[in-house]
Amino acid sequence: MNIVWATSEAAPYAKTGGLADVSYSLPYALAENGHNVSVFMPYYPQVMGDKCDDTECVYKLLGVPFGDSNEEWASIRQHKISENLSFYFIEFDRYFDRPKLYDWDGNEYSDNAERFIFLSRAIMQAVLALDIQVDVLHANDWHTALCNVYLKSDLYNSYENFSRTKSIITIHNIGYQGVFKKSNLYWTGLGWDYFNVHCFEFYDQLNLLKAGVLTSDMVTTVSPTYAEEILTRDYGFSLERALQHRAVQGKLRGILNGIDVIEWDPETDKLLPYNFSDKDLTGKAQCKAALQEEFGLPVRPDVPIYGVVSRLAHQKGLDVFIECIDDMLKEDDVQFVIIGSGETWQETALSDYAKAYPDKFGAHIGYSNKLAHLVEAGSDFFVMPSRYEPCGLNQMYSMKYGTVPIVRSTGGLEDTVNNYSAGNINKATGFKFYDLYPAALRDTLRWAGSVYRNDKPAFAKMVTNGMKMDFSWHHTAVEYEELYQHANSRF
Repeated sequence: MNIVWATSEAAPYAKTGGLADVSYSLPYALAENGHNVSVFMPYYPQVMGDKCDDTECVYKLLGVPFGDSNEEWASIRQHKISENLSFYFIEFDRYFDRPKLYDWDGNEYSDNAERFIFLSRAIMQAVLALDIQVDVLHANDWHTALCNVYLKSDLYNSYENFSRTKSIITIHNIGYQGVFKKSNLYWTGLGWDYFNVHCFEFYDQLNLLKAGVLTSDMVTTVSPTYAEEILTRDYGFSLERALQHRAVQGKLRGILNGIDVIEWDPETDKLLPYNFSDKDLTGKAQCKAALQEEFGLPVRPDVPIYGVVSRLAHQKGLDVFIECIDDMLKEDDVQFVIIGSGETWQETALSDYAKAYPDKFGAHIGYSNKLAHLVEAGSDFFVMPSRYEPCGLNQMYSMKYGTVPIVRSTGGLEDTVNNYSAGNINKATGFKFYDLYPAALRDTLRWAGSVYRNDKPAFAKMVTNGMKMDFSWHHTAVEYEELYQHANSRF
């Protein structure tokens, strides 16, 4: 199949979150399976750095209709990964030559509607300019959702390049929908007849994600449980009715993300001071000692270490974590290490814990990839108390590194972690709790610690169970292949 993948970011070129990882790894896996994949994204010269040198201009004057009749001129750059995988970059400095992708100093760029409406229109024009015959057009999140609206519109549905195209949109996080003033419809080049409840209209505003959801042939999310959760008022962020409509039609599916099992492999990870495997965990014990030294904690093999690597945001539930561990720091023989940044009050609270309990709590405010790998490898437990988690990657990294996850049962956390019980020890890989309040999390942390201390064979079994789990992108790619074939055969 000829697959066009539309995204606002992809690693290693530009990344703010999991979307970037998916937008490289999944196209790569699909290309390895023999499909022709073209990934389109913006050219961010200030963000991409040395990666700019990997690209070359392959189309200098790309006309992009913008607004009613005005035409802007962009360029297309290419980085060819393999014979059947290319990354194409829309070069248009007015919108994309900026120090960050979506915001500056925590404030979204005021012209984000224009920027990503332009991106979607430019991607459609680039497909025509490069003469790609498209079997599948796969948009991601609100930033490129408009591509799928364009596909069904009179602006593009008569082109031979799109004559057999089926459209997919993947929701990576429904909390972000691209909601703007309805006057921004002007930039799309579409008429006001598109501003209705079956397309853009959302409480008298323009909602790009909603339009993509309602016009795509299939809608996916990044885990099966999240696909169910977003149909409810608690998780749907006011789009639950539109998603229920697609689900009733059989056009909503949850497909679990994978992880990069080359980067995240404890046997070969060059960021670790010591390597290890499920057959020889000596290096993991050495990584634990190195982690304790890194955070200035007493080097003790017998004390359980609870690790956290997270954005300090409401979604991640770290406010509940901060509240619940006070009693444990006062009363329990434990150690905590955390890497994170975000809400100022959470950063302050974590720094205060590190000062008050220097033998039990270590905090790194900010992010370090090398340190994140060490936390995954050296911790005994990894804590993820998320309010919602579309997929989550750290719980999968943790299991791969023999670190037992402690998670709230939501989204991809529910789908990937098998809860511990005495009767489930042959499959158990972690600990789950359900109600997000301090006592529930604290009790689960203590429950896990009790198993660590008092049932070492059970804990060791969970460690090896997790390390043997296969979360590679191969499985995800196969499911998307089946979805693409289903879309092409059904509609």
